[in-house]
Amino acid sequence: MNPTLLNQILRGLWVAAVAAAALIALYVTVPLIYPFIIGLLIAYLLNPFIGLMQRKLRFPRWLSVTVAILLFVGAIGGLIALAVIRIAQEMQRLAQLIDNNYAKWMNNLDKIIHSELLRGWIDRFNALYEGTNYQDTVIYGLSSAGQQVAEAVAGALQSLAGSIIGFFAALPQLAVGIIVSLLAAWFISKDWNRIRAWLLSLVPQSVKASSEAVWHDLRKALFGFLRAQFILVSITTVFVIIGLLLLRVPYAVTIGLLIGLVDLLPYLGTGAVFVPWILYAVVDGSYAFAFGLAVLFGIIVIARQLAEPKIYSSSIGLNPLATLIAIFVGLKLFGIVGLIVGPALLVIAFSLHRADVFRDLRRYVKHGRAGRQP
Repeated sequence: MNPTLLNQILRGLWVAAVAAAALIALYVTVPLIYPFIIGLLIAYLLNPFIGLMQRKLRFPRWLSVTVAILLFVGAIGGLIALAVIRIAQEMQRLAQLIDNNYAKWMNNLDKIIHSELLRGWIDRFNALYEGTNYQDTVIYGLSSAGQQVAEAVAGALQSLAGSIIGFFAALPQLAVGIIVSLLAAWFISKDWNRIRAWLLSLVPQSVKASSEAVWHDLRKALFGFLRAQFILVSITTVFVIIGLLLLRVPYAVTIGLLIGLVDLLPYLGTGAVFVPWILYAVVDGSYAFAFGLAVLFGIIVIARQLAEPKIYSSSIGLNPLATLIAIFVGLKLFGIVGLIVGPALLVIAFSLHRADVFRDLRRYVKHGRAGRQP
């Protein structure tokens, strides 16, 4: 074998091995050190505010860090407490509503299955195929489907109850994680400049320029993606809550928050909730309410379509199709967490590409030195 080709293969295998080892190390260590990663993120977010207090109020570093973290905990804790209280109240009313109307909903479904309109459509279908009778088969199938829907709803409610119990069971471990994250944030913030200088000293001078370019681009794109997701979900949630309040839905806040979460799902979005809800309102005879829901759904869709391209392009500069593919692949590989992981990995890949890291690796594999021109 040609020695040059053999060296290229060996260098390629070395690059692949280092990349695989880095991914395995991340996979193994992240579950163990996630509180410190959260603490680092909190410290990074609070660092500008801490520096502002040092400059304007002349606070020592440790006091600025303490005040910033206390304000952060107070603000986040207050918002969560208000949200939990409101959601708990509305979840109770929503559960009571489901319990009171379950029999009515199933009765309406049974009426639809045995309605004259449906029988007329079946008779027309039978007329196309003389000598056959699909009426009983269709009605039996619809009845079975209704029963399966009822069982699915009951199973979903049981799963929700189990999830709530599991959440409360995990509270002690969650509390420990939060406390460790806050302590880590305090210590990292207090020694932020020293830690930053130490990390920079670990980076070789030959790759420092590329590393700074990658970090700058990655910080802008990754935080931009999270910012874009937050803005879009907030737009949907606010529109839904305001619309449901105007429609006098008593559990508007809870439903608005849930629809905001559903809006993260690719392809489905708010339509997964609004379309069945509108159809049921029509069947139930609540035409004014159905029209109100349809108008609200239309406003949300239009607002999203107008805001989404501008927000994504200004925040992360990614192609919408590439983002959609990343969301779908992430969802398939990592589940619901993939909604964030998929685009985050795409952002990292684009950042490495724009910083010419892949070009340097290719040159290293071909020539043994990243900076050597082909």
